[in-house]
Formats: sequence, C-alpha cells, structure tokens
Amino acid sequence: MKFKHLILGCMLALGFSACSDNDEYEPGPVWGDGITVKSEVALDGATAQTLNMKAPSSPTLATEAEWLHIGSPEAKEAGIYSVSLQGDINPTGETRSATIAISAGQHKATVNVTQFAGKAVIISAIEPSETLRPEGGSVTIKYAATENPSVSVPDWMRVATDGGRALTDGTLVLEYSANTGKEARSGEVVLTINATANATVTLTQEPKPMSAEIGSTAKELAAKMYAGINIGNTMECPGKEGDWSMPVNEAYVAALPGLGFNAVRIPCAWDSHVSDEANNTIDPAWLDRVDEVVGYVIGNGMYAILNIHWDGGWLENSCPDGWNEAIDKKQHDYWTQIAEKLNHYDEHLLFAAMNEPNSNENNNVGVDAIMRYQQTMLDAVRATGDNNASRVLVMQMPNTNIDQGTNGYYHMPADVVDDRLMVEAHFYDPYQFNMMETDANWGKVFWYWGADNFVDGSDRNCFNHSEESVRQQMQKIKTAFVDKGIPAIIGEYCVCVDRSNAASIDKAKHQASHRLWNRVVTREAKNAGCVPFFWETGGDINRRDGSVIRSYQLDGVMDGAAEGSYPF
Repeated sequence: MKFKHLILGCMLALGFSACSDNDEYEPGPVWGDGITVKSEVALDGATAQTLNMKAPSSPTLATEAEWLHIGSPEAKEAGIYSVSLQGDINPTGETRSATIAISAGQHKATVNVTQFAGKAVIISAIEPSETLRPEGGSVTIKYAATENPSVSVPDWMRVATDGGRALTDGTLVLEYSANTGKEARSGEVVLTINATANATVTLTQEPKPMSAEIGSTAKELAAKMYAGINIGNTMECPGKEGDWSMPVNEAYVAALPGLGFNAVRIPCAWDSHVSDEANNTIDPAWLDRVDEVVGYVIGNGMYAILNIHWDGGWLENSCPDGWNEAIDKKQHDYWTQIAEKLNHYDEHLLFAAMNEPNSNENNNVGVDAIMRYQQTMLDAVRATGDNNASRVLVMQMPNTNIDQGTNGYYHMPADVVDDRLMVEAHFYDPYQFNMMETDANWGKVFWYWGADNFVDGSDRNCFNHSEESVRQQMQKIKTAFVDKGIPAIIGEYCVCVDRSNAASIDKAKHQASHRLWNRVVTREAKNAGCVPFFWETGGDINRRDGSVIRSYQLDGVMDGAAEGSYPF
C-alpha cells in the first residue's frame, strides 16, 4: 500500500467524526445477537474519549494496559452503551497501543486503542485494493482520525460516501470511471486535519482495453443511442473553456446517465487553441484536455460526438464565398491531429466535420464548398488508420437546415468504407416560440405551443406551427437520407428562451408548452431515424453536480425518447 501519515495533538475514536467532548451517536449497521463496535480507537494524549457500542446486554470491558482507564458502561437506548476512555500522559511522547476485550454474555469483541502525541489521521485499509479496475467502479478507504478530516480526490473520481457511523470505523467510498486513455493514470486521495496531520493514498488505474476494430455500422450505432444532450457553451468558447458557462467536471458528466442520456455532443473550438499558426499546430495541452473530457463521457458508458464548432466562424462563415485553399488546409491539419490524438477510442466516439456551415441560398457556391471541406475531413480522418479507418463520421447539411439539406443538391462525401456516415440537421422551429426574444413589427413572441396549451384570447398562441409541422420536417430527412441507409442526428434542438417570469404569462401553460415541444421533437426525430441531441447550456442541468434545474424541459425530452422508435 502507498500511504503515509503524520500526527499532531487531540483525541477521537478512529473514524468517529465527533469532537472529544461529544458523546452523541448514530444508529449502527444491522446487527444480530453480537456486539457492534469500531475496531480501532485513537487517543490524543490524555484527553477523554467516548466509545459507543451496541450489545445484547450491559458489556464488560477490560485491558491489561495500566495506562488506559475505562469508565463504567452507561446505557443509552436500544441496546446502545457509552464508555469513557482515557489514557495517562505518555512520558515518552511516543505512540503506544493497547487492546480492550469486550464481553456481553457469550459474545465477545476487541478494540485496538492507539495513543498518539497529537492530532492524527491514518489509513487502516483500502478495499479491494489501491490498484483500481480499468473498467471503473468504487474503492473503499477505511481510516482513523482524531478529528473529522477534509478530503480531496482526483477530478476523475467522486466521493460517494464520506465518514463513518459512531459504531463503526470511518469509511470513504469513492467512485471512478473507466480509464479510456492510452496510459495508466494515478491520483492522490488526501485526508487532512491540518498542515501536519494528513494521510495520502495513491491510487492507480490501468487503461481499459479498447476494441481492436469498430464493428457497428452507422445505423447500428444510431440504434444504440437512446437520447443525447449537448455540453453547450463550454468547450467551444473561443480561447478558454467555460467562458460562457463553466468548465466541464466529471461529477456533471457522471450524472447524465441517471437523467436518461446515453449520448453526448461536445461542441469544440480548435482554431483559437493553435500554438503554431504557421503549421496549424493545435496546442498539445488543449488536445489533452479534450481527450480528458471525451474520456469522461465514454468512461461513464455514453457515446460522444466531437465536432469543429463555430470558433469565430473561420470555417463555416467562409463557405458562402466558395472553397478556400488555406481554410481547406486548416480543416485537413486540424482533423489529422484530432483523429490521431483520439484514435484510441472505440466506436463510442464519433467525429462531426463541422457545426452549422453557412451557404448562399441564391446559388450553390457555398454548398459546394461545404461538401469539399467535408470530403477533406473524411479523407484526413481515414488516413490516420486504426479505429479511425472505420469510425462513424457525421456530415452537416448546409446551415444544418432540413429544407436546404434535402432539396436534392447536397450529398454526402465519398467514403472508402461502407455504412459509416451520418448526416446532421438542427431544429429550432418555430423561431417566434423558440428563439425570438422581443416583439417585432412583423410579429410577436409566442409563449404557448400546442393546442392544449393555448390560452383563450391570447395573442401569444402559436397557431401556425403544430405537431404535424414537426413530423413533416423530420420525415424529409427520413426520405432523403435514412431510407437510403444514412441515419441522422438532430444535433441541436431546444426552446432557447424561457419566459416563465414574463408579466401576465400563464406560467403553467408556458412550461407545459416547453415540455410538449421537446417531447414532440424528440419523438418525431427518433421515428424518422434521427438521434436527438438536446441543446443545454447550464440552465436546465447544474453544471457543478448534474442536478436538475428545469425538470419540465428534461421531462419533455425523456417523454419523447420513450415514445419514439427508430425505423431501423
């Protein structure tokens, strides 16, 4: 075991989180006819300490140590007994130990007592081992401390249980994800009382073996994705992660499966993280960080889609002007580096070539540029070989607009492997309900969507868009792509503006409108063969711990995910 401990002065029972003058107790674990008591006690000098136990009758305690004094058992309730322990001043100042024998009728137990010269925190056991399972799991650290210690853990672990009952030894249960990286990783768990009293445990984890090949086709992979979510306004912030929200942490990612999601889209900036512009070199530290976040997602059992996002518009805003050699080289160089860095992931990782590539609706110059840039991305990724030779890749419709992508002109790039492409659209219709923030001279903001949610006499009802409107748009994707063997994703969708606090609004009807819209879009997307990825930026889910903020939004997504069924 790799751990150390240092000591300084006060006394407490091992794993007992109360101060020395606190004789309160908590119920112990389920017990039969025996004695329930902690196995270790730490004394800090000559300060009195209380030992609690559960026994079928009044216990007898004895020790051969002359320096250790045991008080008379005091009955509490429900078979709980409290005993005072106190040691003489240790003339040598060195640590010494003794054993207390406890009996209650035919039942026996022993408690080891250690007297320290000062404050102390020590590790008594690591179960099952300080070597963690590559596929993820939990580890229990049993400890003793003269005060309740603070705990720090690596960011790829989280504290599931901290502390111990008054009748049992202190425990720290940590949960950790699979190691999806190429190398073993290690981290320190530190239990601290003060600057000189701490215990450190070094835990190591080998990488999880990844599949030697990526076997699922795009349709097979899409069928495995139940419901998706975006980590929006985070990794795609130009220059600094989380400038528009907060950086990603694993506690947030680890909470997503419990909310019903098993796929995550990671919008990501790259052009603003270049360390050598002359050679289009991405900062290695940024590649490491993206690798880490992808690992959070896949390590928690979900699928990840990683893209090149807006990032100042260097790529997508240039498309209407036609193909550009310098832009194309960036697309090639960036995707080569991204693909090489992340090649170790199995089919749980998908790459998306662009985000919302702009096009000129008056001619096809922009669409031609988009298709050439997507071919460049595909060729660059495939050239890196190994898992990337057959990894599923996602291509974006012009403007990720359903009508522009299904009018017959736009087409997918040529691939060297069959059935490994998906197509992407975004969906924010109708604008007046989803995104419009203030009234205009041509129309008002809509508050209510769906006939059952309309408010009589209100000019805020959305009469010109319905469930059938959603179905018709999704079916266009099915006809143009899904029926031809190319599954799709709705990479972004949400009601972006929440007006719940607007004056004179019917809040219940408005929130019911959100829920219904999310439900219908999610359902109709899946029915048409499109994997739904809800756009979320921290307003619906707490980015610190993954707790729910606006349940009516997520409830709608999950309603639709349960009702929808892929046609493959």
